[in-house]
Amino acid sequence: MFCLLVLMCFGDKLNENQIKQVEYVQRRLLLSFWRFNFLNFCPKLTKILFKTRWSELFQLRKEQEGVLIPLIRARQNKAKTERLSRKGDHKDDEDDFVLAYVDTLLELQLPDGKGKRKLSEDEIVSLCSEFLSAGTDTSSTALQWIMANIVKYPQVQDKLFAEIKGVVAETEEEVKEEVLHKLPYLKAVILEGLRRHPPGHFVLPHADQGRGFRRAFGAQEWHC
Repeated sequence: MFCLLVLMCFGDKLNENQIKQVEYVQRRLLLSFWRFNFLNFCPKLTKILFKTRWSELFQLRKEQEGVLIPLIRARQNKAKTERLSRKGDHKDDEDDFVLAYVDTLLELQLPDGKGKRKLSEDEIVSLCSEFLSAGTDTSSTALQWIMANIVKYPQVQDKLFAEIKGVVAETEEEVKEEVLHKLPYLKAVILEGLRRHPPGHFVLPHADQGRGFRRAFGAQEWHC
């Protein structure tokens, strides 16, 4: 899951070591968030009273920038090369160059007092960090709840296994995207998991409004 988020963010398939470095700095920041959260309430005062804590935060930020900025610059250079290549070959802009999240940030221009400006590297690092952290946390939380409910309701697990087995060959090691449309019950299980346990804090569960399936976890099962 995290590899996919890194690919969506930076647009290139990084090697295992690079992904581990990104994961390491993001995990450290995420797990240390509670230690630094109170520093924002009154920065002028906390910078005097909690100098050591601020130093730790700045060090974590420096480590994060040391990992993410080279990836951002590499993507920026690649985008420039692609544009020059298209211009030299007289190709249209709609080529096989896949746009990544960081590409949109590099092209984004913000209004200021003198016109428009592009995002600084520091701002791009912050936005990429939010993208990676938010995507990891919500996805993992949703998957954990879905798996917990599948274990809790064996009849759902049996029906889901039978559906997958009927579509995916025994020689296949994974469910491919091309066959997902043939797995309506799998879709129903995922949607019900998201309905019962939304990963967003302010997303409220709601009743099924006749979308063609019923609840799988609980008194009723879906009928897809």
